[in-house]
Amino acid sequence: MHHTKDKGDLAAAKVIADLVEKEYSIFVPVVTEHAPFDFIAYKHGKFYRIQAKYSANNFVSNKSTWADRNGNHQKKYKPDDFDFYGIYLPAIDKIVYPSIKFGGCCIRTTPPKSASPFYWWEDFTDFTEAAPKRTYKEFGVDLTTRKVNLAARVLTRKVVRPSKEELEKLVWEKPTAQIGKDFGVSDKSVEKWCKAYGIDKPPRGYWAKQGRAVDR
Repeated sequence: MHHTKDKGDLAAAKVIADLVEKEYSIFVPVVTEHAPFDFIAYKHGKFYRIQAKYSANNFVSNKSTWADRNGNHQKKYKPDDFDFYGIYLPAIDKIVYPSIKFGGCCIRTTPPKSASPFYWWEDFTDFTEAAPKRTYKEFGVDLTTRKVNLAARVLTRKVVRPSKEELEKLVWEKPTAQIGKDFGVSDKSVEKWCKAYGIDKPPRGYWAKQGRAVDR
């Protein structure tokens, strides 16, 4: 597939299908075609402005491009143009959802044969505000031979992370230490999950106050 519009249409169709499968409602702007986002996803009282992209090289473009009778044009995205990308990665037929803050980054679908830290696609399958950078050691890469030993790969996620909605509910029902114990991970891992989802946790001292209230 070579035509830019065809790629854009395919990306939009793939992203919409993925979000509908995840039980989001989709709204498409009808008044203008010049909005900086392609459509809006809605779920549980929250709206997300989405910019759909097709990326064969896994690059998160930080600008829009178009052509008219006056030639080719580019315009860099502003921080408030939209909330999240919906990027179709044709190499693996998957969709990732980095926030607009990741514009200009690369999200890999194969581990690099170098020591440079990188973003990994599996960390962006939900709307993602923050994500860790992975290293070659987690994927069994031998930098001496530049070969990848898949059998030696360290799993990037030791447990299945709960959904954003589930975790958002849990953090107000019990302390992170207890949530971590339930999932077999540390409380630090739970904090990373919250950060990745953009979830606000109860303020410091909240659970101590709850305990005192029960004692009374």
